Amino acid sequence: MSPSAGTSAALPASEPSGYTVVARRYRPQRFEDVVGQDHVVQSLRNAIRLNRVTHAYLFSGTRGVGKTSIARIFAKCLNCVHGPTEEPCNTCDICQAISLGQDVDVIEIDGASNNGVEAVRELRQNAGLRPSRSRFKIYYIDEVHMLSTSAFNALLKTLEEPPSHVKFFFATTEPGKIPITVLSRCQRYDFAGITPDQIAETLAGICEREGIQADGEALRTIARRAGGSMRDSQSLLEQLLSFGGDRLTADLVHQQLGIASDERTLDLLDALAERDAAKVLDHIDRAVASGVQPVDLLDGVLEFLRDAMILAAGANAALLAATPRQRPRIQTLTERWPLDTILAAQQILAECRGKLRGSPFSRLLVEVALARVARLESMTELSEVIARLTAIESDSPSTIGGTAEKKKALAPEPQSSPPPRPTPAPVRAADPAPAIVPQPVASDSSPAWEIASIQAAWPGWVDGLEPDLSTKLARCAPAAIAGPGQLVIAFDRAYNWVADMCDTLEARTRIESKVGMWLGKPVSIRIDRPPEEPLPPSRTAVAISRDEALKDDPMIKQIVELFEAKAIRVDVEDDSTS
Repeated sequence: MSPSAGTSAALPASEPSGYTVVARRYRPQRFEDVVGQDHVVQSLRNAIRLNRVTHAYLFSGTRGVGKTSIARIFAKCLNCVHGPTEEPCNTCDICQAISLGQDVDVIEIDGASNNGVEAVRELRQNAGLRPSRSRFKIYYIDEVHMLSTSAFNALLKTLEEPPSHVKFFFATTEPGKIPITVLSRCQRYDFAGITPDQIAETLAGICEREGIQADGEALRTIARRAGGSMRDSQSLLEQLLSFGGDRLTADLVHQQLGIASDERTLDLLDALAERDAAKVLDHIDRAVASGVQPVDLLDGVLEFLRDAMILAAGANAALLAATPRQRPRIQTLTERWPLDTILAAQQILAECRGKLRGSPFSRLLVEVALARVARLESMTELSEVIARLTAIESDSPSTIGGTAEKKKALAPEPQSSPPPRPTPAPVRAADPAPAIVPQPVASDSSPAWEIASIQAAWPGWVDGLEPDLSTKLARCAPAAIAGPGQLVIAFDRAYNWVADMCDTLEARTRIESKVGMWLGKPVSIRIDRPPEEPLPPSRTAVAISRDEALKDDPMIKQIVELFEAKAIRVDVEDDSTS
């Protein structure tokens, strides 16, 4: 199938004004004219050839990829006077009426404006009538996902068992909104986006028929701007042809569409790779001053970054933005920017692109995003540093996982007798916590570190934590080693409420992670809190009654309501004599 075959299609009749827009004039009229949907065309051809045409089809895909065109061609194949056939004649009254969307037996319905249950009831009533002059009565519902739930429900029975002379063609850009009960009754075909090369080749054929000379770079720029939609590209081409002149150049495309030239975008990429934020902002300013919209400038950068990602990864995928002449510049960019940095830049710019919708500060957002990209450090260097630190940690003789040779190289010289174990010096709260090296002991069942060294280093280590965690752990202290890998931390009775906060699943996991990183091994924490001191029997009833009375106090209730607090304990000053 030739992508430019659509330029030789039979043209529909002109509109009353005497002019037919390019998108309608060069609409595909035969299966071989369709561009970029080979899988759909082949399936429908085989269905006609094998007499396996079903009663309902669903065509899904983005705008301008040929859903309506294929529906009309399929309808002509079924209703042509020489059909059913894979090659409609396009000359009989039925074929010409279907091409214009005016045939009495091929009813085209707009799902957005006829989405109520009454419209579907009328459709069901008319479906029982025989076609006026054709073989089949065909209902084509565009944007079918716009139908209401009640309308879908009313359509279900007719859709599942329609009369033998009725066919349903549905088209949608959002198949996810269609009920599964409808999807299960249809043959679904997903239309792919049309590649820039296919669009550019088709536009070249149109320009040739229109008597216009067009540069390949200009047509490729239009194709990229269309975003995979053939109709969008043809509408852009018509806008440019309306400007006049007998030659379509890349400069004219950039000027009329208000988009940045490829050279300007590549210069901006070079400034980003040089990490020169000032030059990046200057490029943005000059582009905006020449009429380029910030969002279009950002889109251009993202398109070229995609090609840079392909080259940096060594993939064989086609380059969508860069031409063969521009490929060396993209290759040079990948030599200065590794793949990890390109991915980080794409993530920053993609997030910015999502924030631009509806924002009145589009230029500022684009400037901030590109300036952030210009300040990106080499992500490969950062990953190498992390890998080296991990290797050093794994090679440490005090950590399991180092190789035997490296452990032997790092191990101290053997001594005749083990040196005396030094007594750990107390650590001041303001000093950084010294690293705790596990000390081996005689018994294998004993823990692999000493509680005394942990207690000594605890205050300094706690001071270096996040403020919220440091405040909690400062009110407790390591008390004992309960077993291998289990550390007991004890709270004073006055801070039982803090112990309750630390004894939640989330808090315990966080504390165990921090302590484990500090000690260099997995640790489980057991929180020890003393029980509340019981009141003397003679005062228990009095104290309970006073606590209950104070909880009902209006001021206490107001404090609880104002601060959304919870009364845990009420302290009462008892001036009575014992």
